[in-house]
Formats: sequence, C-alpha cells, structure tokens
Amino acid sequence: MRKILTLMFLCSLLTLHSLGFAANRAGAYTLTLADGYEFFSSAHHIRNSGVPNLALAYNFTEQWAVEALVGNINTVQRSHTDQGVHGWLYLLDGVYRLTPRNYFAPYILAGVGDTSLKPNGVDPVNQANINIGIGTQLFADTSIAARIEARDIYTMNGGKNDVMVNGGVSFLFG
Repeated sequence: MRKILTLMFLCSLLTLHSLGFAANRAGAYTLTLADGYEFFSSAHHIRNSGVPNLALAYNFTEQWAVEALVGNINTVQRSHTDQGVHGWLYLLDGVYRLTPRNYFAPYILAGVGDTSLKPNGVDPVNQANINIGIGTQLFADTSIAARIEARDIYTMNGGKNDVMVNGGVSFLFG
C-alpha cells in the first residue's frame, strides 16, 4: 500500500507541474495496474488481504466505459490453523465518468463478478457478486493517470459484504 501511495503522490506532482487535463476519450482502451486491499466480511472467516489487480477498460464515449478487472487473493483463515486461502476476484463493470475538473476525473461504477476462494469451508468455491463503487483519476498527461477508488462487493451466497480500496496507474491507448 505504501508503494501505491508513493506512486500516486509522484503522479500528482507531475500533474500539478504539467497542469494536464482529464483525458478520457471515446474509442480508447485503458489498462490499469493496481493494488487493492479487501476488507472481508466476518462471514468469510478469512483475514483481510491485499489484492493486486489488473483492469482493462474500453471507452465508448468520454463518459461511458466497460471495464474488466482480475485480482489475486492470498490470505489465511481466521482460525487456530491459519490455513492459506487463495483465489481470484473477477469483476465486470459499467463505468460512468462525471464531469471532469481540470485534471481530476471522478467516476462511479457498478457491475457483476465472481469471488473464487479455495479452501472455502462449507461455501462454494465460486461465489457470484455485485459491486458498486466511486473513484477518481488524477491525470499526469493525456494518457497517464493515477487512480484511486472504493468498492462495496456484495456476495450473493450468504450475503457477505466486502469493501475494497484500490489504487494504481492507468494508461490510455488509442
């Protein structure tokens, strides 16, 4: 997490220096390299964990996009054994970007996904989820932005409610 905050700070300095402007554009692809931290529901019986992730988005317009995210989960059970739990987080979201303010580009997102955890006690390995979140991009120039967001991830099986805070760097192509 410290590395992400340092990277975001450096990107913000570049942004202030170059006075770049928000640059999401129609037809562009956005690749985001990020690291998140997921606060799991106590019903999962696992410890909170970092979730390094990769996201790819396609911008239909300057405001609307679709994004696919894949994150890796490595944690341990909350028990005396501290048995390892490994898995993946898959999300497919619609993204709506609000009106940009200079180099800030706030957005909201919502979608569906799957949380895959193994071993997972009596719960199935794959659990469908829905998520909603807010975030912002901080553009250093027209094709590079720091990104920070928070998501609420609701797992359908057993009504587990997790929260993920995520930060990274986005690169726009096209």
